[in-house]
Amino acid sequence: MKNYQSALLKDLLELLSFDGEEREGKAGAPFGQGNLDCLNWYLAKAASFGFDVKNLDGYCGYADIGNGDTFGVLGHLDTVPAGDGWTRNPHGEIDGNVIYGRGVLDDRGPMLACLYAVKALLDEGLTPKKRIRFIVGCNEETGWRCIKHYNSVEQMPDTGFSPDADFPVINGEKGIATITFEKKYDGNIEIKGGTRPNVVPDTCVAKIPDTPENRLLAGQSGLDFSVGNGRILLTSAGKSAHAAIPSLGENAIVKMLAVLGEIDVDMKKIHDLFEYTDGRGAGLDLSDDLSGDLTVNLGVISSSDTLRFTINIRYPVTVPETVLTDILDKRLFEYVIAESNFQEPLYVDKNDDLVKTLLKTYNDVTGENLDAVTIGGGTYARALKHGVAFGPEFPGVESTIHMPDERTGVDDFMKMATIYKEALRRLCF
Repeated sequence: MKNYQSALLKDLLELLSFDGEEREGKAGAPFGQGNLDCLNWYLAKAASFGFDVKNLDGYCGYADIGNGDTFGVLGHLDTVPAGDGWTRNPHGEIDGNVIYGRGVLDDRGPMLACLYAVKALLDEGLTPKKRIRFIVGCNEETGWRCIKHYNSVEQMPDTGFSPDADFPVINGEKGIATITFEKKYDGNIEIKGGTRPNVVPDTCVAKIPDTPENRLLAGQSGLDFSVGNGRILLTSAGKSAHAAIPSLGENAIVKMLAVLGEIDVDMKKIHDLFEYTDGRGAGLDLSDDLSGDLTVNLGVISSSDTLRFTINIRYPVTVPETVLTDILDKRLFEYVIAESNFQEPLYVDKNDDLVKTLLKTYNDVTGENLDAVTIGGGTYARALKHGVAFGPEFPGVESTIHMPDERTGVDDFMKMATIYKEALRRLCF
């Protein structure tokens, strides 16, 4: 893949330049103009490599090459918001040997690397023995409406992989529950924090009445605060991270609720339930041997005459969703569920041929001797009857997905592309 490095990095920076945050939709661009432009760019690039491409109403698209049984490579072009705290351009920058940009790992970069991997195989004169179908969605981070639309107009491949997690190969993904609770609220606190349930919130603001007692509380809280118009404005700062590994972040909402809980019973209850990322406060500290511990992220909160908050749970593969709902119903009986979405866990046996082929490919290319793993993240592999996640993050490398300065080394990126090339050669050529 070395011969493609210059062109690949040039195209990567162009791909990262598009706005990937979900915006107000319109006809043909249900997730905003930026995502539509990015989708069209990717499909045009695939077409220039000889793929047959189709835009499926702006929700998603596909690029086909070869004939025979279909093998899917599934990924997404949308991103979480860039957020604050960047020291480099969130829309793409190479500084020294490091590539920065929202989506460089999640998931634009890996999908471009896979596309170039197929191009390299074709340029070597090899002929696919299968139909390779790249499926790119524009709503993975905020609801999977792209995949729902794809399934309504096209046939999903049975087998494939999604380059949207970790190496060496992911044979198990925890279940994902995103649940929004709300209740009527007659308290005198205004609070707003978080952007997405699947991101550890890095900021939260609240307004409380300006009283001597509250001024003392604010002064002792350790939070930034200011006073004006009869209110005290409090601001807490945290550290964003992917909700699949919330312990890597610092939850600004939880920090705020620890203070507000001193003067409001509703704020105290939410804090006590979701202070810990292992769910112990809510009785959700569940685990299994296949996938490990449950995690929970208190991702979004707001209040006016309604108090509303959203949690994101990654639960073990052997735990039924009814166990979660039964526990939460008892702990939050005074709340109603305004919205909920459950994605069932994924698990493929380690002795499965797809798992073994991908694992051997990774170990052969890197010289390592690693085993398949399970994660808390959720990928489009779940959309397949027989699919797993494969890369792009390398073991032992700090994860920056959903964080400021999302990045990867140029050498790691090219090694990633080499692994994808060899995997696709073994599976499809």
